[in-house]
Amino acid sequence: MPTREDLFAGFTLGDWEVLPGKGVLRRGDDEERPEPKVFEVLIALAMRDGNLVTRDDLVNEVWDGRPTSDEPINRCLSQLRGHLDDRQRPHHYVETLQRRGYRLVQRVELHKKPEQDPLAGPAPETGPSLTLWKVVAAILATGFITLAVVTWIPSVPVRSIAVMPFENLSGAESDQYLVSGFKEELVQTLHNIPDFTVKIGRVSYEKETSEIAEMLNVESVLFGSVHRDGDRLIIRYQISRDGKTIAADKLYGKVDEIFGLQAELAVMVRNKLVGKSTQTLIKSRPTDSEAYDSYMRGIYALEHRDDPGNLEAAVELFQDAIDLDESYGPSYLGLATAYAIMVDYRGAPLDEMHRRAFETVEKGIRFDPIIGGAAGAIYGYIYHKEKRWAKSEEAYLGAVNAGIVDSNAFNWYSRMLASVGRLDAALVQAQRAVELDPSSGLLNSRVAIAYTWLGDAENAHEFFARSKDLGWVGATHLVAYALLLTREGKIEASRDLLIAGVDMFGARSDWAAPFFAAMSDPSLVAEALQALDAATAENQVKPFIEIVARAFLGDLDGAMGIARLLEQPGEFFEMDILYIPELRALRQHPDFMPLLARLGVVDYWAGVGCVWADDRVSCEKD
Repeated sequence: MPTREDLFAGFTLGDWEVLPGKGVLRRGDDEERPEPKVFEVLIALAMRDGNLVTRDDLVNEVWDGRPTSDEPINRCLSQLRGHLDDRQRPHHYVETLQRRGYRLVQRVELHKKPEQDPLAGPAPETGPSLTLWKVVAAILATGFITLAVVTWIPSVPVRSIAVMPFENLSGAESDQYLVSGFKEELVQTLHNIPDFTVKIGRVSYEKETSEIAEMLNVESVLFGSVHRDGDRLIIRYQISRDGKTIAADKLYGKVDEIFGLQAELAVMVRNKLVGKSTQTLIKSRPTDSEAYDSYMRGIYALEHRDDPGNLEAAVELFQDAIDLDESYGPSYLGLATAYAIMVDYRGAPLDEMHRRAFETVEKGIRFDPIIGGAAGAIYGYIYHKEKRWAKSEEAYLGAVNAGIVDSNAFNWYSRMLASVGRLDAALVQAQRAVELDPSSGLLNSRVAIAYTWLGDAENAHEFFARSKDLGWVGATHLVAYALLLTREGKIEASRDLLIAGVDMFGARSDWAAPFFAAMSDPSLVAEALQALDAATAENQVKPFIEIVARAFLGDLDGAMGIARLLEQPGEFFEMDILYIPELRALRQHPDFMPLLARLGVVDYWAGVGCVWADDRVSCEKD
């Protein structure tokens, strides 16, 4: 069987000429440039020349023996078949042997057989020699270096990219926040490129890179990985466009140089995409490495705030980062965000949490004025909860029009607009959030809910499906989807979704069966209301669900009583529910418009040129 050195001199596989040293597959005038990992899979198959290659073999040879899930292996094999034009069954190049592994169908024909010319020098297409790698290893032993292993400078400038999650090849959960740091630093650096679009991929897809780019509406896609071996790190990235690799590099370094490595990678990618820049980027990290370590741990805990104790841990970590470097603005933004959402996630005292959030972000702006634009999202969120609608919108507008924007600012702004009945405008902002971060299940769910409130069933179904594919199953999402199915007469499916959503809230769902029975048989309404009353008496029904249920059952006075809870401090439940088609009868209740006046909504409408007409808000600017 051929050796790796034999193969790097070039070989023929069926109709394809394979040149590993150049990373090229040729068939006539067609030329393919697979990603490095995909090429490594091909080499592993070619070394067996038609014999079995197991998944364990691929893990050992392509992923250096690191624990690896099926997904990256499947993706590489799928891409390899795509490059070889081998997607149709039966496969003519790469055959799957069920539960055993894979093999090449075509025989490998070497371009240069070693026994024919043993004294010949290295072929012009060869890859890195063993001697070179020994030299590199010797240099690595003395400290940190940067090594570029593959570079194809794009002949056409790249103007948009999706940065996908970096793969944590060590598999250690304790390393995940460091791995995430490479992506965060990279996104922030690329955001500083003028007229350049950066989108954030939050999940890995079992799709071709060209399909991912089309789905996210970008020209190129960046994948990365971090492998930790003791105190050594290997960081890889690949950029693909039109299904072909246009750049791929490696970084080697030590764990205690992690933050320098993150910055080095970000600059390397930026230079590959748009060339070197003489501009000086704004300070993107604390001067103290321990401060940045605490900050990144805080970000990771904040993003996983649904897990017990993580939100509280985020507060401590952001405060530690500030204590170590008080001039780093993002630490203040993280801490202020954690304080602001403590009210909703932990039931913390609203006044105290909002005071802490304000004080934190204002202190941060004094030390690091560059965060002023992004801070608008926090101000907007707090003003929203305080029902100071005009100030909330003003703050959100500052955040969504800042130089560097966060998709969450658009999401929060969308929710604020929905709370005052501007459902069309709320949809626009939710769509803008998805444009920035198409792979967020939460944001796709928000668009689905916005379409549901507007009565657009076709688009609502599409975005509910997208969010499901992205793994999002939030309780509010399930309840909204249940409402959509109820409109369509799919009562059984609606009931199952509603019960799943209620269970996710940790509440009782025994009232749901009588409720849906009454939907089909009006004579059972009294029994359904009795079951609902029993559950609400024990605080077992979320207010936004109860108000819809009572409206469905014709208990408009009871539904109005729930609506009046909004006069309490904070936003007792999401107010956008007040404007959905199912609550039309409630909006005709004599107490409805006086309630909106007391909540400040009517004054807000007058201030921004909106009027209430034909059971909806109509605004000049919308």
